[in-house]
Amino acid sequence: MAILTIEDALIARIKSVLGNKVRGVESLPGDWDDDMLKRFLKGVPGVFLAFAGGRAPAPGAPVVTFPGQWIAYVATGHASGEAARRRGDSRQAGAYELSEALMKGLHNFTVPAEGTVSFVAIENLFTGQIERQGVSVYAVTFQMPMTLDQAVDENTLDTFETFDVQWDVPPHD
Repeated sequence: MAILTIEDALIARIKSVLGNKVRGVESLPGDWDDDMLKRFLKGVPGVFLAFAGGRAPAPGAPVVTFPGQWIAYVATGHASGEAARRRGDSRQAGAYELSEALMKGLHNFTVPAEGTVSFVAIENLFTGQIERQGVSVYAVTFQMPMTLDQAVDENTLDTFETFDVQWDVPPHD
């Protein structure tokens, strides 16, 4: 399992599926929250991909396989209002069109040497704050079985360096 490899492949696939219908496709450090709204505002229409993690079903096994969750946040903005953000118009794709293209384009997409992605769910993340900012956001969730081999090749790890300092702290009275 290589989260970085999977993320790069998914971003490349999203870019190829959506082409010039979005301003950009980028990685997010985690699940969407209201703090991400500022980032969305700069990149609409856009897709923001986050690795949301996953749970291991059987602890203690030498090889752990878990359903890795990937969330593509589709963000659209339109001056004509909320309906145009969802439905789009002749100038710009709406959240519905982009979300449907992602569901079709990523479902059963195979990341070489890693696994196959499956569509799991779509969620409307509408809130009053998002509406006031003129943005629509949908979360399109995908799943991929991921395997974590617990054997670690110590030769692939960087050397651990320590910092040992001796403090000259005056004694307390």
